Amino acid sequence: MPASESPTVTGVAAPPSDALIGVSLGRAIREARSAKKLSMRALAASSDISQPFLSQIESGQTMPSLVTLYRLAKALEISPSALLPTMPEPEVVHVSRHDEGTWVPISDVPDAATTRVISSGTARFATVQEYRVERGQYMGDWFQSDGELTVYVIEGEIDVEIEGQGVWALGPGDAIAHPGAMRNRWSVRGDGPVRILLAYAFAA
Repeated sequence: MPASESPTVTGVAAPPSDALIGVSLGRAIREARSAKKLSMRALAASSDISQPFLSQIESGQTMPSLVTLYRLAKALEISPSALLPTMPEPEVVHVSRHDEGTWVPISDVPDAATTRVISSGTARFATVQEYRVERGQYMGDWFQSDGELTVYVIEGEIDVEIEGQGVWALGPGDAIAHPGAMRNRWSVRGDGPVRILLAYAFAA
């Protein structure tokens, strides 16, 4: 193809808006809670969030952080991906631009680090997220999931601690992979900023 020509993209479904994602996610959480016969108060307590905040999530008024989504899924005994809205037809080729995607806090605490989803979907069998951490921002506590995790450092330095296994110092270009079932947490080395790629491979 000549350099002056660009490929024509056809038949690609438009991604859902942020508002639609919030409404769909809230509905999925509400339906899963009802199926488990849990009250809103019980689910909120199990997920370590307030009942009013859960009410806002279920009504689509606000989007939960990544940590809160995992806490809700764990309390509901389902995979976090089961709560996410699905696309009618997944893209065969997906391009993510540097200025696209919604940055969301990783936790509900003030001044938390932020993340955005770069690629996600069962068609690709993995989710890839970029994390951006400024000096002094909160990076979360112990984290655990199913599947397998690969952490790649783009910028800055971090410590990755895996419970019962050890602590690894990672710098730009370094990566570590491990089962998500192993409890793990990150911490910033130095003053930052830090940029990290997290690839989460779904469990078979």
